[in-house]
Amino acid sequence: MITSFFAIMKFFAVFLLIFLVFVGFEILQTRKLITIGVGLAESAVPFERLLPDAELQILVIGDSTAVGTGAQSSEASLAGLVGKKFPQASIRNLGVNGARTVELIARLEQIQDQHFDIILLHIGGNDTVYHTDLKELEKSITTVLDLSLKMADRVVLTSTGNVGTALLLPFGTRSQFERRTRQVRAIFKPAAESRGIHYSDLMREGSEDPYAKEPLKYYAADLFHPSDIGYQDWFAFIEPGLEGIVKK
Repeated sequence: MITSFFAIMKFFAVFLLIFLVFVGFEILQTRKLITIGVGLAESAVPFERLLPDAELQILVIGDSTAVGTGAQSSEASLAGLVGKKFPQASIRNLGVNGARTVELIARLEQIQDQHFDIILLHIGGNDTVYHTDLKELEKSITTVLDLSLKMADRVVLTSTGNVGTALLLPFGTRSQFERRTRQVRAIFKPAAESRGIHYSDLMREGSEDPYAKEPLKYYAADLFHPSDIGYQDWFAFIEPGLEGIVKK
């Protein structure tokens, strides 16, 4: 009995040691990647091309994915890819790293007297990661969409893919972040579609998700923001919402 007791205690001691080493590694790795992400955010320059007399006026507004954090150049960001598609368009960029949906309300209200042919909304990632209350989020996105529709002929809403595939996040938390991604999607998608707004649905399952299959390729160095290839992948889902717009 004593021998068995000590054997069990030894097993638990070894298990605890391995667990603590694993947790320590995850904490250090996460801190390292967050530091990289901060650096990427600080160096990111939003793509913007202001042409007051252009016949096609486009507004890009939202969080770090509107800024283009993670892209090697502003031209490789989502806004930059829009600029490539519409080379004669004026593009205003009001992206802010770390922005949540509710923050877009004040920014849109400040420019309510302006009109755009297209408004591209890139938002929801920070609401997913920081667990914005879902009822408050539903109110916020509803207000944001309604304000945008008053200001533009066409609105396109893009949120995120499965945040649970981001290797920045500690291993044991990723399933929870996937669940949060689905909850935010379940709010954004019907809110957009009920208003005739194109929703760029980036959520893909398992083997169909390139961010899960090849994270080092589709994520930037911080393993959280999209890389150039990641933004190109997202743009393929945004582009259908831009069809029919005349290149002027």
